[in-house]
Amino acid sequence: MTSPLLSLASLTVVSLVTAAVPGPSIFLVMRLAMRRGRGPAMMAALGTTAGCILWCAAAALGLAAVLVTAPWLYTVLRIAGGLYLLWFAVQLWRAPQETPGAEPVQPSAAGGAFWRALIVCLTNPKSVLFFGSIFAAYMGPDSPLWVHGAAVAIVCTTCIAWYAAVAWFFSTTRAAASYARAQKPLDRVAGALMGAFGLSLLWVFD
Repeated sequence: MTSPLLSLASLTVVSLVTAAVPGPSIFLVMRLAMRRGRGPAMMAALGTTAGCILWCAAAALGLAAVLVTAPWLYTVLRIAGGLYLLWFAVQLWRAPQETPGAEPVQPSAAGGAFWRALIVCLTNPKSVLFFGSIFAAYMGPDSPLWVHGAAVAIVCTTCIAWYAAVAWFFSTTRAAASYARAQKPLDRVAGALMGAFGLSLLWVFD
């Protein structure tokens, strides 16, 4: 039988690798960091982590199994998530050009970044299936309760660590200056990527 500590170590590696895979949440945090600064980007990192926690809880409560046995519910969640990402992509594509420093960041921007990141994270119902498969692979029904708690803590810790690092790096002066020089094409690239993620949720053959 695999040692719980070995399973948790493997889970840590898997969590780090999967967190680094490009997705809508990463591109949202990157864009906020370069456009709005470190504060809103860090709040987006927290929002993304909150989404991961909710998906972890859903997987632990058996929602992944429910979605497998009720394909219509998964389809509804997938379509809703895809449509939201497409709407968000249009907003990014149409975002107006801004002059750096011309308008101070409003205090509400940080709260808005948190909620937007949370929604973006929750728009992908594949996440609960992912977390469900992860927990099934690294934890058995006879695993001690502390192993389950440690697994959730590992996933959440790697999530906040990665997204906070992304927020910090892309909010540096050099990154912000690069964004200011090429805001329109960068926003359109981000919009195209968001749209692609949205279509990937809609364009699925079961």
